[in-house]
Parts: sequence; structure tokens; C-alpha cells
Amino acid sequence: MSKTLLQGVKLTNAQGESVQGEQLGQDGKVLALYFAADWCPDCRAFQPALNSFYKAAGDDLDVVFVGSDASAADQLAHLKDKQGPWWMVPFEGDTRSQLKRKFGVCAGAEVRALSPITRKGGIPTLVVIRADGEVVDFHAADKVERDGIKALAKWQ
Repeated sequence: MSKTLLQGVKLTNAQGESVQGEQLGQDGKVLALYFAADWCPDCRAFQPALNSFYKAAGDDLDVVFVGSDASAADQLAHLKDKQGPWWMVPFEGDTRSQLKRKFGVCAGAEVRALSPITRKGGIPTLVVIRADGEVVDFHAADKVERDGIKALAKWQ
């Protein structure tokens, strides 16, 4: 297997289950990084559309939450209370910051802490990627809201 973007990253879900990041986005599954925070009104507005999209996509989609919440407890509560049954990058460690820098996505309040960053987008942002990190669609949230489940076929 070639090196993947999430190689060696232990991801967890709201039930406390874990998976190694390199297992996602394999066998034809679409892989999406979801940059969001519970305190963000636009994130709360987008969340129902993403939840419906995820449910309709079934086994064809892996979503990984990259949080901008203030603490590990806030991030986990956000995942448990508002999001689908997908995976989360750990609050601790450098992976969240590395992904935010790589894709240029963060909350406005994080720009200084993440410097240097070339900010391409705020939150919420849904980025569809290949397992190796190559961007397939940087503006996937727009397609989820506009096209619904039809967007999935464009990314497969």
C-alpha cells in the first residue's frame, strides 16, 4: 500500500472505536475531511445536510472530522451530539494543525496560531481527497448542499 495522508494517525469515533487513518479512502470509498467547530453558526447550519448525505452514501464514504473546537471535551461533545458516526482526528498532537496548514483551512481565530498558513477557506469546509492527500474537490460542501447524493458519483 502506498503512503496515505493519514498514515499512522489513530482516529476515533463517538463510540470510542478507533481505526488507523491509512485504512480510510480505500477500495473505491470517497474520503472527505470535514473542518468544523460546534461554536460556528455556519457549521451548525451545514451539519444536517452533511448528516443526510453521509447516511445516503452508506459504505461509499469515509468522513474525518478535523475540529476547531476549544478543547478535547468540546470536540468530542460536538462529534457525539451533532455529527454522523464518522471518524475524528485527535485533539491532542499535531495532526489537526498539520491538516489545517496543508489544506489552508481554519477558523479565523486560528490563523495566528497556525502561522504561517495560506488560508484558502474558513469553516465549515468539506474537502474530498484521495487517500494520498491529493485534492479531488475543495468545495465539496457546496456540492453536498446543492446536489445532494448525486455529488458522490462525481468524486468516485
